[in-house]
Amino acid sequence: MLRIDVVAMPLAITRVTSIMAQRQFDVVTMDVAAPVDGLRRITVEVDTADEIRLDRLVKFLNRSPDVVKVAHLADEQSHTRREVFATITFPEGRLADAVAIAQAFSAEIVDADRTRCTVFAAAEPARVDALVKALSGFTVRDLVMTSPLRIPRVPRKGHQW
Repeated sequence: MLRIDVVAMPLAITRVTSIMAQRQFDVVTMDVAAPVDGLRRITVEVDTADEIRLDRLVKFLNRSPDVVKVAHLADEQSHTRREVFATITFPEGRLADAVAIAQAFSAEIVDADRTRCTVFAAAEPARVDALVKALSGFTVRDLVMTSPLRIPRVPRKGHQW
């Protein structure tokens, strides 16, 4: 997972993504934040296990005039969360079952009536995937998931990664 800070200019994101495309990287997820202080933060998950290729990509990105900073966020050095909204329908009288599943996954029912409800959760990606699988016993009418969001962990005193 890479976190790329780029200048908030037209076409800056296009130029960054074209660098990845030219190097034949498959982008799994990409999240682009709104501009803050003239910068946009892009969080990109690329499909590669080759650290040498990834280091080369970081070097190419750093050469771009649009890129201010690139950070590689390793799994053990960062927190990852994903959000999901799932609207499900069910036979009348089964709302309690849906609520029980939501509570088991620390999810929240944000809208409900006799035959449908909307569940919201923000958790680690594996936990969100497990929630969606548990809800598949009902009829899933709408499902919206964010790409994984990642932020570096705060280092503890005397702890090295």
